Amino acid sequence: MPRFPCLALLFLFLFSLSPTLASPSSSSSSSSSPSDPSLLDESQSDPALALNFSLTPPNSPLLQQQQHFFAVNTSPSSDSESESAEEHTSTMCNKAASNPNRVVLPTNVTPSHYTLTITPDFKEFTFGGYVEIDLTIHEATKTVQINTKDLTLKSTAIEIEGKTHEPTETTFDDHRDTTTFTFEHELPKGAAVLRINYDGILSDKMAGFYRSSYKDAEGNTKYMGVTQFEATDARRAFPCWDEPAAKATYTISLVVPTELVALSNMPVAEVTQVEPEQKTVVFEKTPIMSTYLVAWAVGEFEYIETTTSKLEKPVVCRVYTLPGLSEQGRFALEITPKVLEYFSEIFGTAYPLPKLDHLAVPDFDAGAMENWGLVTYRTVALLFDEKTSDLRFKEQVAVTVAHEIAHQWFGNLVTMEWWDHLWLNEGFATWVGTLAVDHLFPKWDTWSTFVVDDMQRGVGLDSLRSSHPIEVPVADPHEIHQIFDAISYSKGASVIRMLSNWLTVDVFLAGIRRYLKKHMYQNATTDDLWNALSDESKIDVREFMNTWTRVIGVPILNVTEADGLVTVEQHRFLSTNDVKPEEDETVWWVPLGVHPKPASIVDPNQTLKTRSISFEVPEGAYLFNKDYSGVFRTNYPPTAISRIGKAILEGSDLVGLSDRAGLVADIASLSKSGHTATANFLDLVQYYKNEETYVVWELLAGRVGEIASIFADDERINQGIKHFQRNLVDRMVSKLGWEFPEGEDYLTSRLRNVILRSAGRAGHEATVAEAKRRFALFVSDPAHDSILHPSIRQTAFEIVLSQGGEEEFRHVLKYFHAAPKQDQQVIALLALGYVQQPELIAEVQALAISEAVRPQDIFYVLAGLSSNPASRRPTWEWVKANWTQLSNRYKSSMSMLGACVKYPLSQSSDVALIKEVKEFFADKDTKDFQRALDQAIEGLDVNSAWVAREQQGLSEWLTLNKY
Repeated sequence: MPRFPCLALLFLFLFSLSPTLASPSSSSSSSSSPSDPSLLDESQSDPALALNFSLTPPNSPLLQQQQHFFAVNTSPSSDSESESAEEHTSTMCNKAASNPNRVVLPTNVTPSHYTLTITPDFKEFTFGGYVEIDLTIHEATKTVQINTKDLTLKSTAIEIEGKTHEPTETTFDDHRDTTTFTFEHELPKGAAVLRINYDGILSDKMAGFYRSSYKDAEGNTKYMGVTQFEATDARRAFPCWDEPAAKATYTISLVVPTELVALSNMPVAEVTQVEPEQKTVVFEKTPIMSTYLVAWAVGEFEYIETTTSKLEKPVVCRVYTLPGLSEQGRFALEITPKVLEYFSEIFGTAYPLPKLDHLAVPDFDAGAMENWGLVTYRTVALLFDEKTSDLRFKEQVAVTVAHEIAHQWFGNLVTMEWWDHLWLNEGFATWVGTLAVDHLFPKWDTWSTFVVDDMQRGVGLDSLRSSHPIEVPVADPHEIHQIFDAISYSKGASVIRMLSNWLTVDVFLAGIRRYLKKHMYQNATTDDLWNALSDESKIDVREFMNTWTRVIGVPILNVTEADGLVTVEQHRFLSTNDVKPEEDETVWWVPLGVHPKPASIVDPNQTLKTRSISFEVPEGAYLFNKDYSGVFRTNYPPTAISRIGKAILEGSDLVGLSDRAGLVADIASLSKSGHTATANFLDLVQYYKNEETYVVWELLAGRVGEIASIFADDERINQGIKHFQRNLVDRMVSKLGWEFPEGEDYLTSRLRNVILRSAGRAGHEATVAEAKRRFALFVSDPAHDSILHPSIRQTAFEIVLSQGGEEEFRHVLKYFHAAPKQDQQVIALLALGYVQQPELIAEVQALAISEAVRPQDIFYVLAGLSSNPASRRPTWEWVKANWTQLSNRYKSSMSMLGACVKYPLSQSSDVALIKEVKEFFADKDTKDFQRALDQAIEGLDVNSAWVAREQQGLSEWLTLNKY
């Protein structure tokens, strides 16, 4: 979806760029595509090639190749058990309306086809619209109700059997975003056509059909138009039944200036000239689809192109950009046909459209949006320059592109029946997108990265009372954006990974093929997925999965050793470590993954279906959750930790990459929650002194850094932990240095930045000195640009800003303003938050809402400010002082507004803030971001309790160990 891969994808990206930013929604401090303040890696720009602005002519070979598409869409076969658009819409709308709590449209009238014409005006920032909607009236009625928002309806009529009916009354409900037409006489059952002429606003709010601005080569401000409809913003662009189950087909026409390119879900059918300055671009009829997947764009676009080579019917793949940027889309273009071919193979169903376009958009609220055939992206999530981009962005591009292509099947071909089942879209796309990236780049350790990123984000958020189940009831559309978070994306993907390993990946994918075949072009529920998997595996998958998807929370396995037996007992895990009896009634089906496998556990899947189980103590070290495919925390006794630690120190094969990383994540989280002492975590870390892998170091550095960050107000502990950090990274600093040798493997290059970042934040003397030296050369002469490799540039900026003052600040600010590419601007915005002087902190805060920073990019500024102990409290005060401006600015993007609340509080440990935050929001309307507010408050509670509980013990440990 959109809001980050894909708002979630965006937030996950931020955590990769600012690893110590420990949001209450996540206990991870790492990276990885688009969604809650906790997102991923991304990528971006460079100069261009292929300056081709021409539209596909109506008689091109491309269009001739694609006629096969219509037979599938307009006459669904009985083999796929599809329905006609009319039958499908009627059936599914009734199904959606079966829940009396849902705020949905009446089902007495349903659409089957939209014929839509849009005429944008880039001078007045408005657009004209005309829509004809083919309807079925299921029962005689005097009223027809549709969704509209911010549209001015100029004329409305319904035609039935050649007779025109105009409404006698038109009423609007601004809260429900509905317009109701009332007619003098009952409209009879049967077919009808609703015709509406209307006007809309081409706003800059990144919702509906909106405008995005950019500068041309001469510095002039220019505009493009693009759509963003998920979840409920199609109604801002055309009157419609704006619900996922109300599927229909679409014929879209755009009336645009002659020199501009027009894009939509389907290829161009014809182009006609209206007048010398204007043309009408008509697109082919779409398949049956939901409103939130409809898309179009208008602008000065250029593109690069390729075609699949292994599919029976080739698919044309393009990356569209603004002028001069298309070559930066080369990496995304190269992987697109490979991902399409891979998914077509494992899903057993070919990609059903004749083309797939990717479009980079300068102003984009989300990380990406999976519009069928026209995927839109935040620029840094699609474009990557091998010479000037941080390597972190490359993996982000791969993950995001794979995630959005996965949606072309899971979400677009088969669509969730209602927003309760959002995770079907997002969780599956996250899992299978990772599967695709691992297939394309097996040396990237993608699944190990998944363990430290997605799994930790999902478990971290689900360890709060303010979390929600994967399948969360959504009644009012205003609630929808609050569940585009780490539960729907990351926990959803994690439980799918757990289930696929439990069934085996081959059986799981066979079940997916069954599911897609049965429900293609229709809507489906979570139960439909379980039915398909159960039919394929001959196992009741629902029985295994219901507690994982319908119950809030995750289990902790408390392990004890006594009398020659290991006993494991499951309970609910809360970061506050205060589970009440009524909160601890769930017994999950937990795949234990004990290794070596005890002889007394006969179930090959080792599924714990009861509260507890015992088995004989193995000889030597043993692990639970081998390879970390199970979604739970393991609380080992000290004796077991000691044996595992020695196995790590000795390089034993028993403890693999994911195991080493997962153990760090578990023990760090348990020390934060109070299930074990933080000193025990630091004892464990010392067993990793020979560790040299990127994935483990990313987690190690982040979790140790989090302690320094949360305990920043305790000078003794803060300085002691930094001393510990310096000792921890010293060997790796010497080993890796600052240079990037030609031909170096990808993960080593990523590791170098992790080590230097950790060293710099800990005040490692040699690292700080070298950062200052290189920075001075970098800013003194453009010829020294290579002295700071793009992958360590943000780290160097952070170090000199945290150690310097006005001069360093002005240089980084100048770099931001001069940077030609958005990814370069991003690293500068993240680094600027590390300034120490109050007057410079205030200047960075002002920058966040200035015209120099795109509204979508406020995240980056807040991420840096929130990671800096000197600027956290001032930034919270700034948010309060500017709340009216922020709430007005992001009223169309409540996820962003929620992030403005969470970020400044995410690493604070001042217990007094809890009362202050509650009092500040007591008289404000918080319903659209209440979940984010609750998580921010609960995160403060967790952090403050951690500090109060551990101050004495941690200080004593540091003293004892001479830190």
